[in-house]
Amino acid sequence: MNYFSDISFVTCGISDWVDNTAVDRRFEGYYGIQYVFDGEVFAKVNDHPAEIAEGPLAFITYPGVSFSYGSRPGMLRRQAHVCFKGERVKRYLRSGLLRLREKNLFIRITANEPFMEAVRSLQKYVRIPGDSQHARAVLLLEELLLQLQEQSPGCVRSSSPYVRRLHLLREKIADAPQLAWDFEREAEKLSISYVHFRRIFRQMTGWSPGQYLLECRLRHAEKLLMTSHMRVSEISCECGFEDEFHFSRIFKKHRAMSPSHLRSLYGLQD
Repeated sequence: MNYFSDISFVTCGISDWVDNTAVDRRFEGYYGIQYVFDGEVFAKVNDHPAEIAEGPLAFITYPGVSFSYGSRPGMLRRQAHVCFKGERVKRYLRSGLLRLREKNLFIRITANEPFMEAVRSLQKYVRIPGDSQHARAVLLLEELLLQLQEQSPGCVRSSSPYVRRLHLLREKIADAPQLAWDFEREAEKLSISYVHFRRIFRQMTGWSPGQYLLECRLRHAEKLLMTSHMRVSEISCECGFEDEFHFSRIFKKHRAMSPSHLRSLYGLQD
């Protein structure tokens, strides 16, 4: 079972009330999610002006540049970090799942509790030896990167009257991707046109409603394939696909392998 052998975790941790005024360093050979879940932080890359903001927020550290970040004198912050490296990171960069910035570093975390829960779970799995635990940690890393894309700069302003309701809708879709979601009906509930609904949804998540629903179904299917003994036909139904053939075709298109192949990597059979 080596599907996730192309990525490893360098370090991860959670620190309560860090008081260092500045950290100057280069992250040679690895990347990191720096997550400030409480307090103020400043950060800059190379000679760019320092940026200052209050958490909860995150920023990405990466090789090839010089980072400086910390708290102002007398200020404290609570911070977590997850650092990783490997060939798989190149796929994240090519696909846009991982984006590197020298300016506008901070990504506002609007759904702080789910983000923190994912960070805590990832760190738990990293500490436990075993391929299956490592695989779960990688899936959580990808979930964190996806959440960062959903909350990245350019999203709907927090003052928008639709943001809260769309965040709730997004969470409901992720919790029940197997349902036959009618997005035109969801637009009607917000009293806006479907075109406007689709535009706002894409601004907020980085996906169209249909793309987001498909990704949620695929992620749910991945978890069932790796952790259950359900038949592939049962999983296709459980995740909202028309039938096993349609599910297998879509899964292979988006995951570059068949459902049975992914399952075999975990020693499971249909």
